[in-house]
Amino acid sequence: MEFILSCSSCIVRQVAQVTSLLKIEKTKAQGILRQVLVQLAEADYSKCTPEIIGETWNILEKEIGFRDVYGQLKLKYDRDVLSQKDKVLSIIYSQPDDMAKFSKSLFFAIYGNLIDLAAADYFDEKAFWSNAEKTSLVPFSVDDRSRLFEKLKNAKSVLYIGDNSGEIALDKIFIQVIKELFPRVSSTYAVRGYAVLNDVTLTDAEAVNMKETAEVISNGSKAAGTVLSTVSAEFLEHFNNADVIIAKGQGNFESLYPCDSPNLFYLLMAKCPAIASIFGVKPMTLICKQNESQT
Repeated sequence: MEFILSCSSCIVRQVAQVTSLLKIEKTKAQGILRQVLVQLAEADYSKCTPEIIGETWNILEKEIGFRDVYGQLKLKYDRDVLSQKDKVLSIIYSQPDDMAKFSKSLFFAIYGNLIDLAAADYFDEKAFWSNAEKTSLVPFSVDDRSRLFEKLKNAKSVLYIGDNSGEIALDKIFIQVIKELFPRVSSTYAVRGYAVLNDVTLTDAEAVNMKETAEVISNGSKAAGTVLSTVSAEFLEHFNNADVIIAKGQGNFESLYPCDSPNLFYLLMAKCPAIASIFGVKPMTLICKQNESQT
């Protein structure tokens, strides 16, 4: 998907947010912003937004000296959400049948997509959990859950492409439920190759002990998504051979769409009008969408 012009304001806001969080001296912060504005002015707009954000993070890394600017916050979110695991599992296991358990665990995985510093300046944990039950009663705006359930019945391998920190703990729970319902399925969880935004990396996978539930791999890319032209050979092999691919979040959708694989399912909340309009839904609604072949 080509760069969405309205994303430029979010990128600029991110730069201001990062330099403020790190208490960067004003003149230096202004210089970083100028570089990012030049980058946006000269960018190749045939690239998707997640790839251009990766290039913004290259500038931040060069000027600040490190890349994982949200490192401590990410680990806090990972641990805080994981601490609610027993509560979430009790809700899931109270459901009356396998499809209901699957749907509830899928809901929590998508709901976790709200933990996103690219969309909000902070994560209000109290509001997040208090609104979860209410949100779980909202119908999906795009609902291919039954298709995903049927696909998993005959699958032997699942590639689950993660998105944000914190959210990864709910991904782990969803994968655990998938493995219990479909014992033949082997699961691989993919993280970003390098820190970008508050996206998941190997550090986040270690924080929630994801290896208990799935093999963990890096996609090898600096993009804030899954840009297939930039990923590692290992990731590409998994992507091309998985019976089912689950791609979480807007960044993965923006970088993978359009794609030819009918095995690919997008799970996300449409957090901005530009993405919501592509699906023909209202912003902040739940989406489980099977990919449509482009050929």
